Amino acid sequence: MSCRIRLLLLHPLVSIIVLIASSTAPCVCAHAQQTAQRLPEQADNSAPEPEETTVRAMTVQWRKLFNEGAWSELEAVANQLRSQRLRLQGGAWALRVFYGTVSPAGPLTSTDAAWEAQIAKLQDWARQEPESPTPHIALANAYVNYAWKARGNGWANTVTPQGWQLLNQRLQLARQSLEQVAKSGSNDPEWYVAMQRVALGQGWTRAEVDNLVDAALNAEPSYFYFARAHANYLLPKWYGKPGETEQFAARVADRIGGLEGDATYFLVAATINCCRRMQAPAMQWDRVRQGYFALEQLYGTNNYERNAFAYLALKAGDAQTAQQAFAKIGDDWSAAVWRSKPRFDASRLGHPMGDVQPLQPDKTDAADTAN
Repeated sequence: MSCRIRLLLLHPLVSIIVLIASSTAPCVCAHAQQTAQRLPEQADNSAPEPEETTVRAMTVQWRKLFNEGAWSELEAVANQLRSQRLRLQGGAWALRVFYGTVSPAGPLTSTDAAWEAQIAKLQDWARQEPESPTPHIALANAYVNYAWKARGNGWANTVTPQGWQLLNQRLQLARQSLEQVAKSGSNDPEWYVAMQRVALGQGWTRAEVDNLVDAALNAEPSYFYFARAHANYLLPKWYGKPGETEQFAARVADRIGGLEGDATYFLVAATINCCRRMQAPAMQWDRVRQGYFALEQLYGTNNYERNAFAYLALKAGDAQTAQQAFAKIGDDWSAAVWRSKPRFDASRLGHPMGDVQPLQPDKTDAADTAN
């Protein structure tokens, strides 16, 4: 029997519709148990969101409660999301979507005034619920985003002295917010992800970061955002060496084990290697492919994941798998993956569309596939 749309009454004032899985995927309900600034219209999530209709059904309620300062109601939601460990279609955690809704003031391009107002409201929540990890984690995430706004996205030599100063100050405020609830925060997997973001910005030692990741995986191994964050940390552009991201992805998948571990491997690849350049070219395509099918079996897949799978298949030189993926996608292309409809069409058809060329295999991946 398949899981379809379920109505979950999290609180008398908060009901969310969770699309657990597609009609072809097995039910994952039992699996999940085992294993004054108004918020903007759109939450600022770094990772691609789950199915849009599912997210909207949840976030509309959560934004309303945040804007009203209904802290006890939001606490009830967060507590239930933590305890039930709800997963959405595509494997995303509802808890992650929750924090992506209540933390940001909007995109990094939002004004300083907007960020300051958002932080003030989160501080009020933290004062009202001083023992709860929820507002402190949300506040820390806001400080980290605000820190990177000050730095900017340019190369290090383009950052102004004031930009570095504000980056360091705001990252330290984020760390202090998390450290205030270190004990209770250990029961919330997002606490570790927020601290990973602080560690990346502050340049923690490898031993400190490894200890943090190990504690995170012990606390909640299936919260795959840990693995994605550490895979990014290990890229040569940050603190790693060539090959370390790929080695870590294999180790963490083995450590988690089973279908969940396989799915985590794919989710790391879909973040690190899609969809601008192959940052970890030695990730094993056979395992990426296996991970996608594991994810599909456990939770179904969302639009971004289906498109990312087709993209990665083309980069790996696996035209047959790519065409099977395109058949499922149909015309439901993802701008986050392909950037433009002509590029999607050219890649799907295998020939140029005007002056737009189809996606070409990555030589390293193609060689790995051939072997």
